[in-house]
Amino acid sequence: MKTRQVEIERASTGVGGLDVILGGGLFKNAIYMVSGRPGAGKTILSNQLAFAHVRSGGRAVYATLLAETHTRLIAQVRSLSFFDEKVIGKELHYLNALEAITEGGLKGLLELVRRMVRDHKATLLVVDGMVTAETLAKSADEYKRFISELQAWVTVVGCTVVFVTSSGMGSVVSSEHSMVDGIIDLSSERFQMRNMRYLTVTKLRGGAFLEGQHSYLITSDGLAVYPRTEARLPPGGAAPSSERVTTGVRNLDGALGGGLVAQSTTLLLGHSGSGKTVMGLQFLAEGARRGEKCLHFGFYEPPASVIGKADRLGLDFSGLIEKGELFIKWFRPAEVIIDALVEMLLDIIRTHGVTRLFIDGFVGFRSTHPCERMSVVFSAVSDELVSLGVTTLISDETRELFVRDVEVPTQNVSAIFHNILFLRQVEVDAALKRLISVMKTRDSAPDRRLWHYEIGDRGVELLAPFDPGDKGLMAGGGKGH
Repeated sequence: MKTRQVEIERASTGVGGLDVILGGGLFKNAIYMVSGRPGAGKTILSNQLAFAHVRSGGRAVYATLLAETHTRLIAQVRSLSFFDEKVIGKELHYLNALEAITEGGLKGLLELVRRMVRDHKATLLVVDGMVTAETLAKSADEYKRFISELQAWVTVVGCTVVFVTSSGMGSVVSSEHSMVDGIIDLSSERFQMRNMRYLTVTKLRGGAFLEGQHSYLITSDGLAVYPRTEARLPPGGAAPSSERVTTGVRNLDGALGGGLVAQSTTLLLGHSGSGKTVMGLQFLAEGARRGEKCLHFGFYEPPASVIGKADRLGLDFSGLIEKGELFIKWFRPAEVIIDALVEMLLDIIRTHGVTRLFIDGFVGFRSTHPCERMSVVFSAVSDELVSLGVTTLISDETRELFVRDVEVPTQNVSAIFHNILFLRQVEVDAALKRLISVMKTRDSAPDRRLWHYEIGDRGVELLAPFDPGDKGLMAGGGKGH
């Protein structure tokens, strides 16, 4: 006879990304610990949890074991969007329990929080400053008994508890670490000129969760948590379509063996000024004219500049945007988290039903995070774009103006891109010539020859295949090195 498994009820934290990491929110009637060093955002997160709990119909008690007054505590969170003055003293009660624990010890604290939870019919209890409780405990056994008694009691009365403490990862494991049902740790690391904040769930009894570090920001809305892209997105299984899409670039479809494979991801690799952006604009305009929803996702050229350039090439971006066939999104990458960028990108694609995407500047993603994650992040993103039915172009720059050998700034590109087009510039007989080659295709039989191309009033055009008799061109034009 099979035993029926009873699923433990969960409650949303009110922080979307945190719910994803936890696998659906906090388990009700359990004890959790939020830990981290000063300034990590523990108090903001715990208040965010309390206000979200009240918004969902619950009642909460927020007890502090700190010397600061409630007026000061409330002043710190008043400017945040989740703050709601109307619920304070009604559905949400603040309580300074420092005097109770100072005079009555842990027993006095336990009696006080029990009474407050009972009197206010609270279903969430936050205890901020648990390091004080551990410090004032007469012994480790007394502290363990306090947590054990509280654990047994909240299960009976139906109340979830959140401890907030200043202990961080790397410190000595204390009693509450082993006794609580879940641990959420907030930390930070230096990256270039800024600190990157990370949230880690180190323990969660009763369910699976997304392990490892996940980025978060402290914003005017409280903590914004972004689950690690490669952990959040499901493993890829969908393959690109067998259908073809036209690029909008004269003669490029032929060089590709009939156009790009639909739902594939293609890298446009070349130096600055090689025409990568222009090709991307042509690709989007061609799709929009065919009734597809198209997205330009860029970092360094603002929308007005992109639209002006495309209109001068006769691509009518202004008209396509007005018709709702084309969307342009622009972000400054310097202070953005890569997981946040990916989330914004995928949200736009899902919302508007985008089927053609041009990411203008892969370097914009690389500048947001340490490079060692790029290959695994974009491998997951590429799989997700395929599953969403999106055909994608992504531009990336080589460092040198004159290139003899292929230089790829991003590691493990074969795991990311289905196709790679290489745009280069060489000097032959005191003249610059542009060449494009298909370096890689998947599930396709392209023209492997080098092609001359030009950038003119109508954009990029492939003119003719390379002439093998041109020795200077094959050598890469030593004059340019």
